[in-house]
Amino acid sequence: MKTARGAAGASTAAPSAHTSEVPGLEAHAPFNTVNLWRLKGISWVWLGTAAVCIALMAVGASLNMSLYRMALPFGLGMAILHAASLGLTAARPVAGVLVSLVPMAVLPLVSDPVGAAPMPFSVVAMITQVLVICVAGLRTHWMVPAAGWLASVVLGVVSNYFTLPEGQSDGAQNNVVIFAAVSGGLMVAAVVAQQWQHLREELAAERTLSAEEQSRRRLAEERTRIARELHDVVAHGMSVVVVQATTAGYRHPGLSDELKQEFDDIAANSRRAMTEMRSMLGSLRNAGSGRELGPQPTLAELPQLLASARSAGVDIPEPVVSGVEGRDIGEVIALTTYRIVQEALSNVIRHAPGATVHLSLMVDGGRLRVSVVNTRSGVGAVMAQLDKGAHVGQGLIGMRERASIVGGVVECAPTPDGGFAVTATLPLAAATTKGKGGARA
Repeated sequence: MKTARGAAGASTAAPSAHTSEVPGLEAHAPFNTVNLWRLKGISWVWLGTAAVCIALMAVGASLNMSLYRMALPFGLGMAILHAASLGLTAARPVAGVLVSLVPMAVLPLVSDPVGAAPMPFSVVAMITQVLVICVAGLRTHWMVPAAGWLASVVLGVVSNYFTLPEGQSDGAQNNVVIFAAVSGGLMVAAVVAQQWQHLREELAAERTLSAEEQSRRRLAEERTRIARELHDVVAHGMSVVVVQATTAGYRHPGLSDELKQEFDDIAANSRRAMTEMRSMLGSLRNAGSGRELGPQPTLAELPQLLASARSAGVDIPEPVVSGVEGRDIGEVIALTTYRIVQEALSNVIRHAPGATVHLSLMVDGGRLRVSVVNTRSGVGAVMAQLDKGAHVGQGLIGMRERASIVGGVVECAPTPDGGFAVTATLPLAAATTKGKGGARA
């Protein structure tokens, strides 16, 4: 049951984990319209970027060769390199910005402008470089687009004084000033947009965290309320049972010794049940607490448990113990063993009174094998019919869950002679994380 539930949760909540663990599973992933539209959006972005790069390359190459009279290798090569730097910036911002500076430095050196053509940067070169700086501002830390903008402006200033074929002019100065103003303003806008997006993501993460904290707080409040109600309802009744059983000998002086002993056993069992109930209520009130402060039952308490079951009318011969003495059995395994035997005996008391129970504990191959087998009971069938209700089967489920937590298994099945057998196979020591879970169970 646990495996199926875990598989279902993983398939719905974490499909990426399955696809990363099992190669080729992507083809069998369930259809998801959200992922489909996200992929479509990414595809359209890259398609638009490619279209812009191609347009800038085509226009830039023709202007380089016609308006700036560049040789074909320079005109076409620089246009391709500058347009490609825009696409590279979308994927690798730092590399794209560095590549874009090469055409900005080379184009003024190989240009021979016709008439009043803009210098030192052509219109297409300025548009391309502005887009490179903006994309870098949206994709990476603000220092990268700022460094690209500053380097581009420095190249323009240097070109005005040293590389222009006809020397510095008012048009060339205005060209650099316009480029610096437009690209700087758009760079700031891109950086602000990126920071705004980051703030939105952080705010969404904080809201999710707050919702989780609120959910955990509500769960803790509900657990506390349940613990309080259990204490009010159950503890009072158990206390009355303890008081009545303890004082029965004084209130009824004519009781025989056997009845007095039975009342004493009832009082002792009730006190033990109240102690375990307090431990359970403590774990409900504080689910994040560690191991309980009170001592937990171990294999040393099994004789007392068997004596309690015998006083309830169950015939239990001496248990068969093989290989247990001297073995280092973990504390959690001992607690799990005790709880399984306790639940099995409780089922016998409820459903098969008067039956004979054979208990055996054997260590074989590094594992502890616990067997609780009861014979057929004459009134067991009648008791089973009278005891039907919503709680039927919960004890067996609890035993299986306890065993699975520590890495063991529990098998429950009727015997051929009409009895019932509970067999648990447990490791001698549980893992650390599982052991803590078992101790709290």
